[in-house]
Amino acid sequence: MIWQHLRTVFWLRWRIRVNQIKRLGTVNAVITAIFFALLLLLAVMSFVSAIPVGHYLLHDFSAFTLLAIWDGLVCVFLMFWLIGVVTELQRSETVSPEKFLHLPVPLSGVFLINYISSWMALSVVYFLPTMVGLAVGLALDRGPALLWALPLIAAFFLMVTALTYQFRGWLAAMMSNPRRRRSIIFGITFVFVGLAQLPTLFSMWSPGRTERKHAAVKHLEQETELWNKRQAGEITPSEYLNQVSEIRRETERAKTDHEHSSQLTQEWALLGNQVFPPGWLPWGVMSAAQGVIWPALAGIAGMSLISAASLWRSYRTTIRYYTGQFNQGTGKLKSLKPVVKTAQTAGSSTQLLERRVPLVSEYASAIAVSCFRSIVRAPEAKMMLLSPIILAFVFGSMMFRESTDIDTPIRSIMAIGAVAMTFFGMVQFVGNQFGFDRGGFRVFVLCPAPRRDILFGKNLSVAPLALGMSWLLIALVQVLRPMHLDHLAAMVPQSIAMFLVFCMMANWLSIFAPMPIAAGSMKPSNPRVMLVLLQVLFTFSLPLAMAPTLLPWLAEFLLVYFQWTPRLPVFLIGALFQLAAIGLLYHVILALQGESLQAREQKILDVVSKASE
Repeated sequence: MIWQHLRTVFWLRWRIRVNQIKRLGTVNAVITAIFFALLLLLAVMSFVSAIPVGHYLLHDFSAFTLLAIWDGLVCVFLMFWLIGVVTELQRSETVSPEKFLHLPVPLSGVFLINYISSWMALSVVYFLPTMVGLAVGLALDRGPALLWALPLIAAFFLMVTALTYQFRGWLAAMMSNPRRRRSIIFGITFVFVGLAQLPTLFSMWSPGRTERKHAAVKHLEQETELWNKRQAGEITPSEYLNQVSEIRRETERAKTDHEHSSQLTQEWALLGNQVFPPGWLPWGVMSAAQGVIWPALAGIAGMSLISAASLWRSYRTTIRYYTGQFNQGTGKLKSLKPVVKTAQTAGSSTQLLERRVPLVSEYASAIAVSCFRSIVRAPEAKMMLLSPIILAFVFGSMMFRESTDIDTPIRSIMAIGAVAMTFFGMVQFVGNQFGFDRGGFRVFVLCPAPRRDILFGKNLSVAPLALGMSWLLIALVQVLRPMHLDHLAAMVPQSIAMFLVFCMMANWLSIFAPMPIAAGSMKPSNPRVMLVLLQVLFTFSLPLAMAPTLLPWLAEFLLVYFQWTPRLPVFLIGALFQLAAIGLLYHVILALQGESLQAREQKILDVVSKASE
């Protein structure tokens, strides 16, 4: 009977997926079929191409080199897997167990279907065939002992997916409390993105890396200088040989110290693989290459036990959550005290919404203030700000660490790149600004405000976050790599002009490609493939749209480079004129966008309101 129920659940899931594809239309169904065919082709090509790599390219590699290669594969896979986890923090059930609670069937089949569906990720489609093909190639080259890597790979992926599924189930139960939801989403996202940057930071701040590089360059320069002195007759041949011998002895001592440090690094790396469960896969492959089988067997057993315990715990949490037992506490109910608001308290709670933005219409001001209030309270905005913060931390560390001086004109383009990086981090949010309104978009449909004022107010609400983060990154560049004062002043109109270009493109995308976004998430719910392609096209066309804003900087750079005129603040003057021209263009385009919004507002409402249904 259990297998019959399981087959029924499989059939139900298949019918649900077929109906979803049919509702998307013929074009989207064809594009979806092509997409899945490409995924299958990617898996086959990954498997086939990895076999000769393991059989031929890794033929003469040592066992520790194999450990390092598999460590790299595991780390890259976990990085991409964590990106997927961050994209969809809360677990979305493929088949809701709540629908089966009133039926005389066990929920284990539904749980199993949902868990298997969690494997359908691009990282698994690519890395699983790649690792299997690499293991097969190593087995063909080094003997059948490497075939133990195949069950080891299966146990590794089972462990990672089981732990992730348990974690998402726990988050789903924890975030049923709306007050905890925002803090959990922001905290988990920040931690995961920080963990994904650890390999980069470790390689960048590795001890002795810069010192060894500068010591080698210094020794080479010293030998070259001694040779030139010998050719000029300033030193005798015996003096030359003595000094060169001393330099080379120092080089040998540095090489010996480096080898000793490398040996310690290898010992620590092996210990880390033995202690941490994700490292059991590389450790088992290295040991199998040396003819030792027990580490692979121990890794299979250990990761299988972790997977079984995680799935059992996840199943219990799922049952408790859907039967209403998860949040039942035994504590006493707190007494409800009447809340009396004084006039001062009431006034302070509405102070922000009563404020007016100067020099704009009343409609645009009200929309800007209310949307800004909504943004700062939404977890999506906090996740949106994570990308520029993390990138600023990483690239700021690189600039601070790098000792090579950077030309002054290049420092200005670094600041411009930091501004563009901030806007790229907001593409998913600003390019789908009506999708995050969900059912609240009805307010804009019913209000008498001109549609251009709605778009203008939306853009104004994002400006404090976008420009504030941009100016913070500009200040960071100025501290680490100081620019000329006129270049620093030019970055203010330059960043505003880039923001206006970004808003003009984002408004068009929000009008013609809205996508419904579930509450507390950055992932579209049941998106159409054509809309996703438009979002991708917008992301790749954004640099082309912002490229003309580099003309003032390019003009000054060419004048200085070819020495046509004395150095003048061409960048600052050109940025001011450019801001005036782009501001006028923004005013004209905004009127056209307002007409388009009015013509499509009913269609936009039909799309974005699905997220709240």
